[in-house]
Amino acid sequence: MFFLLILGCKPPPQAPADYEQLLDYIFAHSGDEDDAELVAGLINLQTWIDESDTTELVEGNSISVLSESSVETLEGDHKLEGLKGVSLLTDSSYNSTVLMESLTQYSFKEIMPDVYLTYDRDFDQGKNCIVERDCLLATGSVFTVADWGILGEVTAQRNIEFRWVELEDDWAFIQRWWLTEPSTGTKLDLRIDNQYYIGINYTQGSATQRIHASWINMTLSTGDATDSAAQQVIRGWKNDAESLDLWIEENL
Repeated sequence: MFFLLILGCKPPPQAPADYEQLLDYIFAHSGDEDDAELVAGLINLQTWIDESDTTELVEGNSISVLSESSVETLEGDHKLEGLKGVSLLTDSSYNSTVLMESLTQYSFKEIMPDVYLTYDRDFDQGKNCIVERDCLLATGSVFTVADWGILGEVTAQRNIEFRWVELEDDWAFIQRWWLTEPSTGTKLDLRIDNQYYIGINYTQGSATQRIHASWINMTLSTGDATDSAAQQVIRGWKNDAESLDLWIEENL
């Protein structure tokens, strides 16, 4: 009987310890029904942050590309060739519940009017229960038109997910999205065939520690512009983080 019990015990998930592999792992498991792998990845990532020099991460750094298995179940046509990955660490002065409220209950056009000209979002589940954790998952889609300055107005159609995850001492939440069709711009024949994003938000007392990661490609009439797109993403995250905290201060 003891032997049978041993055989029947499922070993705990073994998440990677490397930062770049962890981002891939967490992205891949963000949609799992069972959150065991996701919890293991989030704990390892928090340990990595606590034990590592994050100086470069605060400025924004390059990361390896997602694996094919991480995107194969997502809606849309996914080709990972030519993608560039970047990540960034930001901090918010507000707790994760306030951040979840602002990110799901209000339009980004209202929060970041200098960026979004259009922000049409539809939730198919979870909007009314996700903030207070009466449910742990909200999903939907969003159509945006964003001002990219000299690159013109860029349209995007995305699927979006927000998910609470209970860790050992507190809650974290995941924000994941991906393009479901190519994104296009009004200047220089801008085209983004694929982009993926994962945001990982850890409660830090009354504040929140936020990891952002995205994988993107972009072409212009002048040729490949993926490196420029990646730098645009990092600049956007930094500005968005400041705009979000300022909007919360003035409105919530």
